[in-house]
Amino acid sequence: MPANQRIYFDIETGPLPAGELVIPPFDPAAVKLGNTKHPDLIAEKIQRAEENHVSDYIKNAALDALSGQVLCIGYRVEHEQPAVICAGADNEKFMLLQFWSLLERFERRPQLIGFNVKPFDLPFLVKRSWKHRLTVPYWIRNGRYWSDLIVDLREVWQLGDNRAHGSLAAISRHLGLGDKAGNGALFHELFKNDREAAIAYCLRDVELTQQVSDILIPTY
Repeated sequence: MPANQRIYFDIETGPLPAGELVIPPFDPAAVKLGNTKHPDLIAEKIQRAEENHVSDYIKNAALDALSGQVLCIGYRVEHEQPAVICAGADNEKFMLLQFWSLLERFERRPQLIGFNVKPFDLPFLVKRSWKHRLTVPYWIRNGRYWSDLIVDLREVWQLGDNRAHGSLAAISRHLGLGDKAGNGALFHELFKNDREAAIAYCLRDVELTQQVSDILIPTY
């Protein structure tokens, strides 16, 4: 019987459009003051936090499916060329539909391989799909857990030690595979200003994901 086809993937996200963001009101009590005791210094910290409240929220919005959206999905089906599905204006729904449809085209369910995909990529994709009323392939989840067909390279790298650190970039450098093509935290700006460079960034992440997988999976 043929093996399950491998699909390496990575997503890139950005904040929702300004008109869709619901920015919570500033809460002075939530400002971390550390060991600061002097009233003037406390007031200064609170004022600075209030001034940065909106920009900080927008900066972190891409990390949460409630305040962010999927901008690109990079993937490579084993033995095929890598590809990127990108969102244009108002078509996140169509992009997600394309990705889920890709998974259903195989006779045997594919093996999905990515980095940090269980705590971030897959929950983000599923939650945004719920937003658009899209049906997610039922086998992605197995009750409370992810399917055994999903391999998170971060888990593989940790070898059971949840305290073990290492980003995709750090592990790639450690393994002599080179570096990423930029800073993911700034991806939404790159996507807006230079679509070609954004696609190249996403493709590089997929390439590194496969290369790391080629080294780690045989020993997993």
